[in-house]
Amino acid sequence: MDVQHIFNEHLLPRHNSLPVPVESYVLVWPSIYIILGLILMVVLKVTSFTKVIQVIQSCFSMQTLRQIERDEYNPFKFYAITLTFFFLINLSFYFYKLNNTYKLVFIESQSSVQFLLLFFITMLFFTLKNGLARGLALFIGDSKLIPEYTYSSFMITQTLGILLFPCLVMAELGPFNNMIFISIASVILIALQAFKWYRGVMFAFVDNKVGFLQIFTYFCSLEILPTLVLVKFIIEKY
Repeated sequence: MDVQHIFNEHLLPRHNSLPVPVESYVLVWPSIYIILGLILMVVLKVTSFTKVIQVIQSCFSMQTLRQIERDEYNPFKFYAITLTFFFLINLSFYFYKLNNTYKLVFIESQSSVQFLLLFFITMLFFTLKNGLARGLALFIGDSKLIPEYTYSSFMITQTLGILLFPCLVMAELGPFNNMIFISIASVILIALQAFKWYRGVMFAFVDNKVGFLQIFTYFCSLEILPTLVLVKFIIEKY
């Protein structure tokens, strides 16, 4: 029995004599970011697990924070530098995911270039912000409040990098809507930022007996003004 194919007599012209393969475009560099993050976590687990646990505890425990401070915490030790770098790449990838979703800046650039640019801006802003805090402390002769707030903020940001990583991995690889995990990461980021400000206010009011006007001036100089300047520059430039 001669069987005719159902499409043999159709009127549409045939352009390909062979099956057309289905092509898919998969980004490779996010996998490199995830592998790098996992390697950093393994290295920290093997070399400095106790120190990392102390950093996380200091984010929520004043007693642990004071203990690390008494032990003369050094931000240039290996585990501190690794945690800071881990925070920077995770925060940069978080900004990339937001930028990739809402098409805010660098929309003409490749995704890997977007990430590298956002990483550079994040690292530059982080460096300038800490340099500004140290400079302000020297300029006004404050040897306690601003260094204490900066030290506490450093612990919180390092903890933030650890908490963001699982959310970003799920946003990139999870089978669910990636905005679910980006939203969770946003909540964590906002909550820890608010907690950082709350702890700074407590340092000022309780420990140092600083007035409200001085507290407002400190926050404008250390947190609010640099962020507004950075956002305005990026929006107008790109």
